[in-house]
Amino acid sequence: MRIGIFTDAYYPIISGVSMSIDILTTELRKLNHEVVIITFEGKNAVPDDFIVRFKGKALPMNGLKDYKIAKVRKKNIKDLENLNLDIVHVHTEFTMGRIGRKYARKYNVPLVYTYHTMYEEYVHFVSPLFKGVSKRIIRKYCNSFIKSVDQAIFPTIKVKNKFDSFGYNGTPKIIPTGIYLERFRKINFLKKDVSELRDSLGIKPDETVLVFLGRISREKSLDVLITKFSELSKVNNKVKLLLVGGGPDMENFKILIQNLNIEDKVIFTGMVSPKVVALYYQAGDIFVNFSTTETQGLTYIEALASGVPLLVKYDDNLEDVIINGQNGYSFTDDNEFIPLFNKMTSNRLVFDELTNNTTKTIKKFSAENFAKNILETYKSLLK
Repeated sequence: MRIGIFTDAYYPIISGVSMSIDILTTELRKLNHEVVIITFEGKNAVPDDFIVRFKGKALPMNGLKDYKIAKVRKKNIKDLENLNLDIVHVHTEFTMGRIGRKYARKYNVPLVYTYHTMYEEYVHFVSPLFKGVSKRIIRKYCNSFIKSVDQAIFPTIKVKNKFDSFGYNGTPKIIPTGIYLERFRKINFLKKDVSELRDSLGIKPDETVLVFLGRISREKSLDVLITKFSELSKVNNKVKLLLVGGGPDMENFKILIQNLNIEDKVIFTGMVSPKVVALYYQAGDIFVNFSTTETQGLTYIEALASGVPLLVKYDDNLEDVIINGQNGYSFTDDNEFIPLFNKMTSNRLVFDELTNNTTKTIKKFSAENFAKNILETYKSLLK
């Protein structure tokens, strides 16, 4: 089978979408299928015979300047006429998604669409003044796009519920994005390397590290996490907060930390290479997140694969991911955060049991299962 993956976001942009596409592509090729990725040019992008890159203009909004847009022209389709694709899988609703849709219509091949991003949570990058209008436009556009495809794929029930609220009445498939679980396993890492990383970050051996990994941006509710951590640090002086990642709001959060007088308790790493990110999970003891904007939240699964239990705000995307009392705890009220932290850490046997259970609960999120489920979708459409 010859598959075309159309996406606005791909490496060198580091994002959940890029990672998901890379995993899917790798696994489909292992199953002897040809995959071509159609995306935008990127600074320092590595040339690849199986990646077609178009020029585009960078988005003008702060925090989104790595992403591009372009007009969709007939020439775009003309440039792709020799691809001879059997199926088109779009991972965006915008430029590349529209190019993929035009290709599928012209050459009469099935069109699959995976919805990745809760765009409503990113309208603050456009203008707070037009937040309500922007959300309505996004809902209308996404609903219109999804009705034009042959098969929609959602990573979680949360996304399905969101589209149901838009008035969508199709029959999507729910296929969680998979990851390479084995890459995160604790046994892959030397205690010496973990200790050296913690030392380099200024973490003492007897300190409990709460680790967050993701985009350092306001939609991740990091202001709430930092504030609650500040409250925790006032009653427990043996805790550190490790924030792994880069993003547009880092300076704002650094100011918040200064105002809370917890500069010695919070560590910003900045952007970390995907090649070493697994080691940073090992530097943590508990994975924390207050965000309710994730479509799936691969970092939750990565943390569990790393043997790090969760302490996170509940959202529908966590269904079948977190099992309270087995691999961590979730809360709906922010004030539950500190009591649950104490519950997890006050008894070493309880904490060890949570840690030991983490990897047992996520086998269904393997990269292999992900690709096989997607492939079954392709085959059913081609029939």
